[in-house]
Amino acid sequence: MAATHIGTRRALFSAPATHWLDLGRLRMYSRVALVCYALYFGLWTLRACVLDVPGVFAPGADFVVFWSAAKLALTSGAAAPYDYAMLRQVELATVPGLAIGDGVLPWLYPPTFLLFVLAFGLLPYGVATFVFFAGGAGWYAWAMLRTLPRGAWLAGVAFPGIAVVLASGQNALWLAGCAGLALACLRSRPVLAGVLLGLVTVKPHLALMIPVALLCARNWRALGAMVATSLALALVALLAFGTEPYAAFLRNVGMAVAELERGAALLGRMPTVFAAVKMLSGNLAWSYALHGMVAAAALAAVIYAWVRPCSYALRAAVLACAGLLVPAYLYDYDLAFLGLAIAWLGIHGHRNGWLRGERELLVLLWLLPMWGMSLGGWVGFQPMPLGLMLALALGVWRIRQERTGKASRDA
Repeated sequence: MAATHIGTRRALFSAPATHWLDLGRLRMYSRVALVCYALYFGLWTLRACVLDVPGVFAPGADFVVFWSAAKLALTSGAAAPYDYAMLRQVELATVPGLAIGDGVLPWLYPPTFLLFVLAFGLLPYGVATFVFFAGGAGWYAWAMLRTLPRGAWLAGVAFPGIAVVLASGQNALWLAGCAGLALACLRSRPVLAGVLLGLVTVKPHLALMIPVALLCARNWRALGAMVATSLALALVALLAFGTEPYAAFLRNVGMAVAELERGAALLGRMPTVFAAVKMLSGNLAWSYALHGMVAAAALAAVIYAWVRPCSYALRAAVLACAGLLVPAYLYDYDLAFLGLAIAWLGIHGHRNGWLRGERELLVLLWLLPMWGMSLGGWVGFQPMPLGLMLALALGVWRIRQERTGKASRDA
């Protein structure tokens, strides 16, 4: 019986002598991906900015909402960005012919985020765009460099989620970079980690699971620093801007929820259970019910991972995955956080041995962010939340194996 148990354990956790995804191929595929991104963005920029092809906008069109909000806040007050009509005028003056939705990208962020974008409104649009993109990509790359071992960090930098964020022009690289650096230093510098995690709260729905994890781990220093940072941001924004922007923010959130519920949002690019069910059935009650069940399971997974000792890599991976499964409102560019989960799952597999098919699953997860922009609008099915659930299940299964004595545990 003991021999059978040992044989089963070896079959599950011992990598074969050779595997198609060895370190050499990992580096080669990562370099190929980076070259493809460079060609893609180069051709896109050539068509939009040099050849001036009608209807083709420069990469990162969503950045116009950040720059326009900053300009409006500087000239007309912090409540002005929440006014759709005013914001539309600035956006269309900056990017003529912008045709997304009703010709406007709404400002849905809390006033605390205005504190970080105001400086961009002082720069010309082109310069601000470059600084925003380069800074976000560098910040995220640094987080990957601090997380992954030297031989594998290139795969983290080549993660397609980065290209999706740059193509969209969103802020997910900045926020995921904060979370990634925080997870990398949480055990050694909990206060710094807490401050970085507090910055993530400028997009509140992405930070919902973080206090739960810190509370379960009884990491009071990190939790205290996170709460203090969040409150300090809110207080500074309140003193600088007053109460009107907060009221306007809540109104815009309500309108965004209404847009989501009636299916006006880009459901094909939303990696949420809510969007998947809404696309298949169109039923609002079922969408909320099934999403709520998965969100509850994600919450339970975070508690399970963080309340008792286990590998830190698995804790970090579960937290990153669960944080993406809880919000009903999420877009594919937010899957930059999935890169963190893949990195930590990869670290654990490398240190403790691979499960059968685990590396193949990580490759599929690595490719997952490309679905929304490539096929999301063509296929009436949304598989991205299934990928997130598989990643979460893998982390929970690994933890269970550790706690039942069927696998070793890293530091």
